[in-house]
Amino acid sequence: MQKKNIFRSLTIVVLVTLIIGLGFTPLAAEDNREHFSLDNLENIISLIENYHVEEYETEELLEAAIEGMLREIDVYSSFMSQEEYQEMQEEFEGEFGGIGIQITTRDDKLTIVAPISNTPGAEAGLQAEDVITKIDGVETKDISQERAVDKMRGEPGTDVTLTIERGEEEPFDVEITRDLIEVPIAETEIYEDGRVGYLSISQFLQQTGDKTEEALLELEAEGVEALILDLRNNPGGILDEAADVGSLFASEGTIVSIKQRGGQEQSYVVSEDRHTTDLPVLVLTNTGSASGSEIVAGFIRDTERGKLLGTSTFGKGSVQSIFPLEQGAALRLTTANFYTAGENLIEEEGIMPDYELPLDPDTEFDLDNQLEKAIEAVLYYLEEGEWPETDYLLPDAEELERLEELDPFYEIDEELEEELEELEE
Repeated sequence: MQKKNIFRSLTIVVLVTLIIGLGFTPLAAEDNREHFSLDNLENIISLIENYHVEEYETEELLEAAIEGMLREIDVYSSFMSQEEYQEMQEEFEGEFGGIGIQITTRDDKLTIVAPISNTPGAEAGLQAEDVITKIDGVETKDISQERAVDKMRGEPGTDVTLTIERGEEEPFDVEITRDLIEVPIAETEIYEDGRVGYLSISQFLQQTGDKTEEALLELEAEGVEALILDLRNNPGGILDEAADVGSLFASEGTIVSIKQRGGQEQSYVVSEDRHTTDLPVLVLTNTGSASGSEIVAGFIRDTERGKLLGTSTFGKGSVQSIFPLEQGAALRLTTANFYTAGENLIEEEGIMPDYELPLDPDTEFDLDNQLEKAIEAVLYYLEEGEWPETDYLLPDAEELERLEELDPFYEIDEELEEELEELEE
């Protein structure tokens, strides 16, 4: 009797998930799919329990059914157990045990969005767009993102082995020792005898808006004349925090528009409670810049507050809402897409920078070729009162070809190739 009650309780969870996730009730029989019913689901689970060659518990089968359903909806929706939900909350607080990478599912492959700087994952050489095919020898193709995260997290000092596919290279294993991950939110530097301020945001966690505002005020107090905002390898995070950061760069305007099913729309406008800087801004982006990073970068470019330099962003433009469930579990569900201030959809498209330049991995981390060119661009602006033309910052054709070969994920844009041909002529 107790087992039956558990089954009924969990079936209600499945029913609620169906209603929230798919937007229709199981009573809609007009679509001639009556065989897809909760009664049949109960029968199938009962048959598996009684006759399958392997033994399964009811809870295991229901969890698998929920996860399989969510995988069919989209790559970002997922079921989180109580432990996984708690781990997500800890991550947003900025401290957790693991290797320090952000992941997503792209083309049914577990893909690294970005490694977090100064973490075991970054030090092991993991890169944005790396595909994780195995975790400790276990294939990742049939597990959710949350299961993958759970496998990679653990006590500091313990090891985990990832099997990586990178571009055209042969798959290789990377053994990484877990550590306590403390995410640095906002870091600053000053270049060119105090003229150029540098502000790096690693992720949009709790208090990112506050900490970024504090860092910006400190740079202004030092008398910097221009700002480089580094959003490279920033995988996003909390939407409200991204909107708060965008508010630092304009006194008015819509930062991002959220559009839900049925035409419902919500706009995040500039907060009047935030400090507004009038410093000229150049934003550094790459394929590891996702979600919240794309909101901020898109807002700065669309409002003509500054320019973008680097490579195309990741293209993660959807909003996931968290719905708490029974027994401490939760549902992460894609509920909207977001659009930049210029009404540009980011999902799968990403944002192309004004100055397209691949990273040269042979340059020093604290002054790489992208940062070096960014400094050059803002100094030009300070001297001329306008941003340089694209060709001013372009390397020659031979150098660009060399950089492309170093970065297997970079593809030269056709318009850029035409510009290079014109320059050579």
